[in-house]
Amino acid sequence: MILRAYESSDCPSIAELFYNTIHTVNAKDYSSEQLDAWATGQVDLSVWDASFLAHRTIVAVEDGRIIGFGDMDDTGYLDRLYVHKDCQGRGIASGICDVLEQASPSLHLTTHASITARPFFERRGWRIVREQQVERRGVLLTNFVMERYLADTPTLETERLLLRTFTEDDREALFSIYSDNEANRFLPWFPIRTYDEADALWRTQYADVYQRRSAYKYAVCLKNSASPRNSAPVGYVHLDLGDAFDLGYGLRTEFWHQGIASEAAAALIRQARQDGIPYVTATHDRDNPRSGQVMNRLGMRYQYSYEELWQPKNLQVIFRMYQLNFDGNQDRVYKGYWDTAKVRFVEAIR
Repeated sequence: MILRAYESSDCPSIAELFYNTIHTVNAKDYSSEQLDAWATGQVDLSVWDASFLAHRTIVAVEDGRIIGFGDMDDTGYLDRLYVHKDCQGRGIASGICDVLEQASPSLHLTTHASITARPFFERRGWRIVREQQVERRGVLLTNFVMERYLADTPTLETERLLLRTFTEDDREALFSIYSDNEANRFLPWFPIRTYDEADALWRTQYADVYQRRSAYKYAVCLKNSASPRNSAPVGYVHLDLGDAFDLGYGLRTEFWHQGIASEAAAALIRQARQDGIPYVTATHDRDNPRSGQVMNRLGMRYQYSYEELWQPKNLQVIFRMYQLNFDGNQDRVYKGYWDTAKVRFVEAIR
């Protein structure tokens, strides 16, 4: 299979694939009446061709036959994504989405996902904005407005710090940060012990994430007066782009209690707000109250506490969840942890 840019001569085959896919793959979620309203088999090819050419459109081709296609405009709206009925479950849709998402000039992606497609998008980190009913030829169909945020991790500077991406040359710094027993005491992983583990960490937690643009993952560096852009990282600050928009940070112990975590996290929060992220959350182990003080300094407000069996350490931990909203909706509270926790409560915290 190859992925390539759309050509006008592809349009008739795409129209046929569109009709056949809807009337087979989507048949488990929609009635015959709804399928007929959605895909009549009569497509204005000139209109479709013009829209495909106006958008970034990718087709999947195997043995000279088109087996999938997708298109996205410059605002980040994913208009169409369909895979041949006989080629489902082979990663074709994921491959097309990878290309479209990585090339998008917009950091905010949206789509209208069918009932059938919703689980696919959720697995890719898209979240539901709302469920809606749309009318097609007098027939109502259910779909979901969904969105996903991307991150480019641009270099940031503060008075004392440089925040940049980790590189392969930061192997020793990654080892120093993630092998620090005390620094990793309240984090959900065991300290690493070898440079091979540091290499694997770089590939899976940083290089792959930067390629997918799926999170902000910053190396926190103290500015060196001689060479401010070549200083080794002393910690990290991350922002996940899932439903929680979870903020996390870590520092080597010798750099604690100097305001570095707060300064780095504040810079990331400013960037996230600028990029249109609606809110951020952060959690800390109740036995690590200093982390809560960092969250308070960032302007975050305590919302609730919950118990979770923390893996892979297999520990029962009480977490406190803090949140900062950017869009003026101060009543919004992320309930993902609350809704899944068996033990949950609100503490009287000053």
